[in-house]
Amino acid sequence: MRQVSESRRSQRFPIKMSLRFRVSGEGEWRQGRIVNISASGVFFRCQQSADRGTHVEMNFVLPNSPAKESGLEVACKGEVVRLEPSLTTDDPPSLAVEISDYRLLPFNPSRSNFDSLFGLPKDEE
Repeated sequence: MRQVSESRRSQRFPIKMSLRFRVSGEGEWRQGRIVNISASGVFFRCQQSADRGTHVEMNFVLPNSPAKESGLEVACKGEVVRLEPSLTTDDPPSLAVEISDYRLLPFNPSRSNFDSLFGLPKDEE
């Protein structure tokens, strides 16, 4: 019997937190929930998906305390490399995004959006 082993480039860390993402060039942010993260990518669940090969931008905050009063803002760009459809009505679809670029900044609770992390224009309200 042949054994199949899974080979990954980077160790994954199970981090459960919110993120927002959008297709590059679009203005509307979509909401998601991170399942795990590694040095090379992010795997997350979302109600509104994106197709494989789509370039996306993602933003999330890595808090360094349970009170979430400080931490790092992370802004990433990447490409959807895998799409997993939902298996049940309770489970949203999942996306795996390979990170191609990122920025880390000190968390600023007064910042209302993350667009300035990549010099992107501010969302129109």
